Amino acid sequence: MWVLFASLNPVAEGSRSLFIKRASKTIDPLVISWANYVIPIIVFVPLIFFIDLKFNKLFLLAVTGSGIINVIAAILYMKAISESDISSVMPMLSFTPLFLLITAPIFVGEFPNLMGLIGVLLVVIGSYLLNVSERENGIFAPFKKLLSDKGTKHMFIVAFIWSISANFDKISIQSSSLYQHIIFMNIIIFVSLTIILLCKGKLKKQEISKGKKNLFMVSLFTASAFFFHMNALSLTLVAYVVAMKRMSGVISVFLGHLFLHETNIKERLFGSFVMFVGVLLIVFSK
Repeated sequence: MWVLFASLNPVAEGSRSLFIKRASKTIDPLVISWANYVIPIIVFVPLIFFIDLKFNKLFLLAVTGSGIINVIAAILYMKAISESDISSVMPMLSFTPLFLLITAPIFVGEFPNLMGLIGVLLVVIGSYLLNVSERENGIFAPFKKLLSDKGTKHMFIVAFIWSISANFDKISIQSSSLYQHIIFMNIIIFVSLTIILLCKGKLKKQEISKGKKNLFMVSLFTASAFFFHMNALSLTLVAYVVAMKRMSGVISVFLGHLFLHETNIKERLFGSFVMFVGVLLIVFSK
């Protein structure tokens, strides 16, 4: 059963990116960031009455840290998809496990082994292959393409931010529970984004109604991804779930070509798959 939940999670995340892209044509990415958390808040916050709550200083510090960091990530995530093809930006999230090899030793004292380092190499090679057709402009042109594109640059930053927040997430969950962490983290992110929108005067009915169908689907797929992720985690090892989750990059490349007619599908699909294999090695090296 865990295979089903773990497989549906990246499908939900990949599908969400498609509707984010559609919504971004008429709606500010900041509004999409806020709408992304509406259904998860409605669905998951009531669970607070059915779980054993454990409050301590470590939990409060960790969940607050993760929440604040993820507010920045949420905004950049939506900006990235609105600025570039989803088939080029979504594979950038495969860099998160790579960055974790750098941040984990600092925050939680975890160090990579040989398999993890080989995985890092594959993620880097895969990112190169995403734009391998640019090689005619120079051997480092594919990397320059990644860094010069606004969308991929923003998603690259998101991957780094998530590698930091993942350490706070781990501390928060160990100090409480998975469900308590997810509920309170979503509350912090949603409230923070609401305050930002109110301050900027962008939380308006006419702004939201411009793409309400796409916003609804974005939020629905986010809630679905949370549901599949939590159920998969309750049934199997974290490493398996994290590995499957990164399949969203490959799925997004396929959906971007199928529904948005994005180009260079072969090199992006191959590059994202190589990155996924690299992620597998990093995850299972722990």
